[in-house]
Parts: sequence; C-alpha cells; structure tokens
Amino acid sequence: MQISKDLLFKTVENYKDQYIDFLCEICSFEARAYDKNAIDQMVDYITKYAKREGFCVKRKKMQKCGDFLIIDINEGKEKSCMFMAHMDTVHEKGIFGEPAVKIEGGKIHAPGAIDCKGGIAIALLAMKALYENGFDKHVRLVLTSDEEISLELGGAEEIEFFEQSALGFPCVINCETAVGDQVVVSRKGILTYQLDIKGVGGHSGEHYFSCKNAILEAAHKIVALHQKSVVGGTTYSCNVISGGKATNVIADSCSVSVDVRIVTMEEKDKAKEFVYEIANTEFVKGTTCNVKLLNQRPPMEKNDKTMALFEKLKKVCHDNDLGTLTPLESGGGSDAAFTQLAGIPTICGMGGSGEFFHTTKEYINIDSIPLRAKILSAFCISEN
Repeated sequence: MQISKDLLFKTVENYKDQYIDFLCEICSFEARAYDKNAIDQMVDYITKYAKREGFCVKRKKMQKCGDFLIIDINEGKEKSCMFMAHMDTVHEKGIFGEPAVKIEGGKIHAPGAIDCKGGIAIALLAMKALYENGFDKHVRLVLTSDEEISLELGGAEEIEFFEQSALGFPCVINCETAVGDQVVVSRKGILTYQLDIKGVGGHSGEHYFSCKNAILEAAHKIVALHQKSVVGGTTYSCNVISGGKATNVIADSCSVSVDVRIVTMEEKDKAKEFVYEIANTEFVKGTTCNVKLLNQRPPMEKNDKTMALFEKLKKVCHDNDLGTLTPLESGGGSDAAFTQLAGIPTICGMGGSGEFFHTTKEYINIDSIPLRAKILSAFCISEN
C-alpha cells in the first residue's frame, strides 16, 4: 500500500501534543533501575496508553528489575523495523524538585526526558502515524528497565529477550539520547570490575613500617591501570574508591571500581588479562587482591551493514526536507550492542535531541520529538 508522506507527517503533527503530554507523564515516574515497584507502575501506565492507541502489548514479567514491554503494530505481517528504548533513569527520586517535570523555552526538563523516555514517545508517535495511515508491515517497540546499570538485574535472560524480540527484523533502531543531528553508528563495550584489596592495619605512629597499607596498594594499581589507556582504544577508569577507618590507622582494606571501555570484541580478552595482571601484582608486598566482574556489555561495532542503514536514514532526511544526520562513534554503551552482536544492522541515538543527560540539567528539545518521529515513520514506508 502506497502511503502519502505528506499525510503521514500531518498525522505526526496532529498527535504531537498528545505524545508530548505522554512524555511528561512517564517522566513523572521517577524510577531508577533498582526501583522495580516504580518502574512497574510506569509499565502499567504505558500498557494502558498503548492499548488505547490500538497497539498490541505484551508484558514480560521480570523477577529483579522492572517488567519489559513489547508493543506491536501489524504483528504477523512482513517485518519492517524494530525500535528500542529503556524506561529506567540514573536519577534519585526527588532530585529534580517539585514538580519533577518542567516545560520552558521549548524544552522539557525532567528525569529521563532525553535518556531515554523521549525515545519512547518518539517511537510510539511514529507507530501511531503509521497505524493511522494503514501501514501494513510489522513494527515493534521493545522497552526494558535496567539499561543504565548494564543489565545487572536482567542478565542473560535479558540478552535472550533482545535477540528473540528482534528475530526476523531486517534492522533495529535504538531511540536513545541524541545531540543535535547526531546518530550513533558504533559504541564502546563496557567491563566493570571491583578490586578488593587486603593489607595489614595498625597504628600509623607505632606500627607504620610493619603495616601493609591497602590504600597505598590501591593507588599503585589505579595509576598502572590509567597509564594503559589509549586514545581511541581501550581505557581504564577508576571512579569509586573506599577504604580506611581513621586518619591515625593504617588501612587494612580498600575497594576500587574499574570501568573498562573497549572498541572491539577482540580487545575484551586483552583488557580482562591486564586487569587481572595488575590485580595480582604486589606493589606493596604483603597485600592481596580479589577481582570481581560486576557486569559487562559488548561493543556495538561499526560495519558495512550499519553504515548502509545509516545512509538509508540519511537519504530519508534529505528526500523529505527533514534536515540531515551525522554519524557518531560514541564512547558510551547501550543495549543496541546486543542486537548488533546478533547480526542485525542497528543504529543508535535516534531519540530526541537534548543535553545534560545523567545530570539535573537534563532536557529534551520539544521540536525534536515530531522531527524524529517523521524520520522514523518515513524510513518505514521508504522500505515498504
């Protein structure tokens, strides 16, 4: 069925205020990944809303994290595209003040406005426009709830969920945060370790030379890790450290977090080997170190299929006077890595534009909501 792009875009404009209101509503659910109850309340709201809009909704119950959602139009028909987004944020409840959602100067300031609830509204608005105009292919939106903590709660079950949900779709578009006209064609993978160091404590005046300072050992390890970082390659970042009891007591223990970013899967084993090498090196003789892998996320590696998908999206913009898209190779991770690793061409960062995600200054530009919805819907019909 041939669909008029003018009619499609008119439908987006007709419904944009409704979906801006929807975005404000879901932003009012201040839900971090660890708050299953709050996320499940938001899942209840999105489920009811999507069903009223005529979409098919399936809910996947999760034990530790908030439940997941699959929202479809034309399920069972030829597959067009799968969208992705996440419902959790990094923000503590109440940190944005009262009310948590504020609109001013063409921007929505709210927890998760750009990362990544704006992407939920954009994907659903695009699907609404397609549905209203009789689009006859299968489009899917997948929503998860622990992206910000790298699937710490969902684990292997969540990875399988991504792979099964995307099965048969020719491409995936992740509606994550964007800056300006940028979209993400590659992302670094993440390995998060914890080093637990044990030393020998004692009085800093009486026992100084017989003690083994765990904090001093941690300092040596931190420097050694950071010195291995390479611009454009693997980086090692130690950002949380805890240890010591008092200023006059030599520390007998210290814990250090290590954030490792890798560009390719090939770098993963080398990075792991180096972390263990440093952990097992005694800079202060008599100390020991235990290594724990907290979580991991593969890189989203750029390839020819990814770039071909990017060029199609860029052409849609040019052909329909929707601006342009600029490819970005990001150092941050996202769930797009899992569908890319499964062999499905994936683009990330196709949510709304804004700035300051992960801070209390976070906002989304309101005019980017209908713009990105038009790009997504036009892309779907261009592939028809």
